[in-house]
Amino acid sequence: MRKAFLYYSLLLFVLYVFAFISLLENRPTQLNWTFFLFLAFGIASEAIGFWVNNAVKPQVRITGGMLINVLASIVLQNAAAILVGSLSLIFTGLFLVKSKRPTSYVFNVSQIGLSTFLALITYRTLRTENLVTNMWLVLLVGIVYMFSNAMLSAFAIYFGGNVGMLASLKLATRSPLLSASFMLPLASVSYLLYELVGISAVPLVFAILTAIQVGNMFRNEYEQSKLDKLKLMVKSLELRDFYTYGHSERAAELAHSVAKALGLSERLCERIKMACMLHDVGKIGIPDYILGKPEKLSDAEFEIIKTHPVKSEELLKSVKGLREEARWVRHHHEHWDGLGYPDGLSGEQIPLPSRIIAVADIYEALTSDRPYRKAYTKEQAIEMIKQMSGNVLDPKVVEAFLKVMGVNHSGNGTAREQG
Repeated sequence: MRKAFLYYSLLLFVLYVFAFISLLENRPTQLNWTFFLFLAFGIASEAIGFWVNNAVKPQVRITGGMLINVLASIVLQNAAAILVGSLSLIFTGLFLVKSKRPTSYVFNVSQIGLSTFLALITYRTLRTENLVTNMWLVLLVGIVYMFSNAMLSAFAIYFGGNVGMLASLKLATRSPLLSASFMLPLASVSYLLYELVGISAVPLVFAILTAIQVGNMFRNEYEQSKLDKLKLMVKSLELRDFYTYGHSERAAELAHSVAKALGLSERLCERIKMACMLHDVGKIGIPDYILGKPEKLSDAEFEIIKTHPVKSEELLKSVKGLREEARWVRHHHEHWDGLGYPDGLSGEQIPLPSRIIAVADIYEALTSDRPYRKAYTKEQAIEMIKQMSGNVLDPKVVEAFLKVMGVNHSGNGTAREQG
């Protein structure tokens, strides 16, 4: 797939060069002060970008470059418009992001250049002498830029790693298009300001853009801080109990491997890993005397233990980007035969990520010392997992688990163990 990304990037670069040359032939390009003003604001808009989805790879960086590039395509209407976006990206990559991957530069420059080219051609072809009509046209130009950028990025994600096409489309469109959609009205207003007061409107537009980006950045950091607090809660919970220290991290790694063995996309595997990392955070509300009790729990105490998936769900739902993961965590103690908790779901009713977390959680619990027993050996734990297949655990997920562990499946039974 890495070679596929290289070939894809080179193809886009060839198209980029042809697009650039075609603009040079149709209209002379002057690198005047207007161009340098757009270039300066283009670099600045890239500089105030920020990363989203910090918890999950691959990450996405949001910038205000779209607005500057769309305005450049409308105002400059020549090859200089493509240079604005290209040079801004190169500067940002070298001095801010500090990427050392040449193929990334080739792809990013080509992608932005082609998106700007399509926006420029759309405006040049459809523009009228009517100011109001052109304001609506600017919205269309922004949509063309946004859509072409998203589609080119989706194919790059698909060719660049173990991510399915549908997942690539979602990744390339969700956060970037949401952010860009807020900027489309601003692009139309910016065009109106430019027509009324000229190039001096660009600094005002950039000031508005900066305010929007700073607000988005603080909101993103706030959500990230809530996620960091959840991770800290898991760490503090495990530090309280010697027996479970490192349990969540080990289970998360195993869940990731099982998800990959099932052929899930890399992004979904990472999300499952994150959910598994936080699956027991609700135990922070369970009294220590119950968590560390060396004898069998009473019925009343076990009922308290059974509340922890719901408590975990409530905590994860407080983070905007983990709403789906919260649902997975709620159901990680459901059983394939419907005898689990908290909702008594069975079979395919249980979300697949929950079924994956369940296998990883149980295996990790079996191979760890607990107050009421010593750890089982790897071989003993695997045999118990086999016995749980078809009653506690999804047989398909157990098969993937055994593949990860390098053993064959044999035997079924009724053994049950809770993580």
